[in-house]
Amino acid sequence: MQEATVVSQWGNSKGIRMPVEILRKAQIDLNDKLFFEVDEDKRIILTKAPMPKQGTLEYLFKDYDGGSFKTELVDLGETVGNEKW
Repeated sequence: MQEATVVSQWGNSKGIRMPVEILRKAQIDLNDKLFFEVDEDKRIILTKAPMPKQGTLEYLFKDYDGGSFKTELVDLGETVGNEKW
């Protein structure tokens, strides 16, 4: 299936819109990471980045956008066993 699209201005960059049917076939969703390269024939090749393995730091932070967040230290009181921390 070959579809056409137009390159448009997007802020200081250029952007394209991809038809939903193409995205569905490629299983690409919002915020998925895509790698792109240009071959010797000037074809642009998009590759969906693999999903990080569940349980890894990459997986836990896959949706983190770099924004700030607040943390809170909790005082658990005196130790009650043989804790070393």
